Amino acid sequence: MGWTLREFVTCTVVFLVLMFQAAIVCFATLVTFVCLWPFSRKLYRKQLTHVLSYWSQNLVGLMQWLAPSQMVFYFDESCPPSTHIVKHSNQKQRQQQRKKGTSSCPPGELNFPDRAIVISNHQIYADWIYIWFIAYLSKAHGSLKIMLKNELKYLPFFGLGMQLFDFIFMKRKLLDDKNTIIKNLERSKKYDRPMWLVLFPEGTVISEEMRSRSLAYATKNMINDNLFTLLPRSTGLKICATTLGDSVEWMYDLTIGYPGIEPGQIPEDTLRLKQIFTGRGPQQIHVHIRRYHISELPLDDDAQFSQWIMDRWVEKDKRMEQFYEEGRFTSFDHGNNNGELDDDDWLHDDTSPLLDQRNLDGAHTYRVPIRLQHPFKESLGLWLYMIPYIPVLYLFYRLVYYLLVRYYY
Repeated sequence: MGWTLREFVTCTVVFLVLMFQAAIVCFATLVTFVCLWPFSRKLYRKQLTHVLSYWSQNLVGLMQWLAPSQMVFYFDESCPPSTHIVKHSNQKQRQQQRKKGTSSCPPGELNFPDRAIVISNHQIYADWIYIWFIAYLSKAHGSLKIMLKNELKYLPFFGLGMQLFDFIFMKRKLLDDKNTIIKNLERSKKYDRPMWLVLFPEGTVISEEMRSRSLAYATKNMINDNLFTLLPRSTGLKICATTLGDSVEWMYDLTIGYPGIEPGQIPEDTLRLKQIFTGRGPQQIHVHIRRYHISELPLDDDAQFSQWIMDRWVEKDKRMEQFYEEGRFTSFDHGNNNGELDDDDWLHDDTSPLLDQRNLDGAHTYRVPIRLQHPFKESLGLWLYMIPYIPVLYLFYRLVYYLLVRYYY
């Protein structure tokens, strides 16, 4: 499918904006390294978190502007909303919105751990953007650590930025990758800094080629292939969980579904980034959330852990089947108590920032628009952060100018 003029112009602008911001991030990070690393590594790492937070806030702002949509969360009983949604006591803003007839609630806050492993199915390349928004709601958007293909480190500016933020790059070779993962995560444990380790056990998005590989693997091992997900790989996840040990308590399992994709379609062919950034993306992104305690995982036995993750993906595939049939996932309260609420009744008052009472799918299903809580303030964060670097940039310019003059004249 070719590009329309609108798609080409919009995506070019988005790419250039993100590229320029990535260049700012790289410059700021390098200067921060020179100025702070020799004196205080703790302060340096804290500044890195701020820079990544500012950059990701601009990404959320772009989504708010170009691809307005809403996230629908379905909480499994393993992670009840009473412990994962921040309750606010101020009702004034909600009352004012009702008087104005505003149809959606402001972005709220999620209460997730500072350190966690986050796994997910991989439908489209934009999955990581929506996961980053979940981290934003949890105030963890400056602490993401993503496992990526090694080739991505060579992207202009973006690659350097991801390396500076200590992302993990995989070569798909067990020996090299194992050492890379262990060294990277040991650094995280040593400094005990906040971290959301995000990885996709399927390895990549669904495509015709990967679907064929998944089927071939299933046939070779005499197991059933999944219909809506790829068969997962367990080795990388097991290394991560084993290395982090008790420094991380929970593993969060996300299942992401997008309306408008028919069973059997390749999701990435239907929802490409160019469609999302030109306003033709999904109006809703559905996310089922489940969690597992790290201590309960069978990490001592490779075969058992491989079977464990395989079983989880069979469940995930069935969950996706339900989504394609009904247009939603199921939170654990559906069909229970004849619609009566349990001890989470407090979530249905006006103080819950995530709750849109006119759009309930169940007592533990919540909707939140993808937008910044303070758009103007948070969008300016990255640019304001650069102000202290202006003198440094000027001195660098003068130095280069001086050297060029001496060389040529």
